Amino acid sequence: MNEGIAPFLSPLTLLLGGGLLAIGFLSLLDLHFFKTKWQGKVALALGLLFILATEAMFVTSGASGRYFEGQKLDVTDCEFQAERDFPSERRSNPKIIHDKIVACMGTLGYDWSDEHYHCAEAPISTNVFCYLPRAPMQRSIVAWQMRFE
Repeated sequence: MNEGIAPFLSPLTLLLGGGLLAIGFLSLLDLHFFKTKWQGKVALALGLLFILATEAMFVTSGASGRYFEGQKLDVTDCEFQAERDFPSERRSNPKIIHDKIVACMGTLGYDWSDEHYHCAEAPISTNVFCYLPRAPMQRSIVAWQMRFE
């Protein structure tokens, strides 16, 4: 999630989710704040949903984990290393730069993947959308984040 909006939304979703969770839980203990038990169960479910959404916001934000933002930095670092090691090859043989960037990303734990439509538009080694982490959890989070880019 965008780091600029997460600090604003997270307290609201926590308060709303916590309140609904508490009211829903108290409804299960026969302290009814709603007219029917069904409404109390809905409040409990919505409270859990808000709290889980807040947790997902924290997990996928750049402040708590690297994920897609870290991947962007890794591509930039690999590009810098390749350009530094082979400064004259950019014009004469750009395939070497491409191969070195892909190899560098491979050593950092990324696989080349042209599944994303931005990669299909421009399948170049500096395109961050052309890589996915090898670790299953990171791979699923990055793939989910890339859907919104």
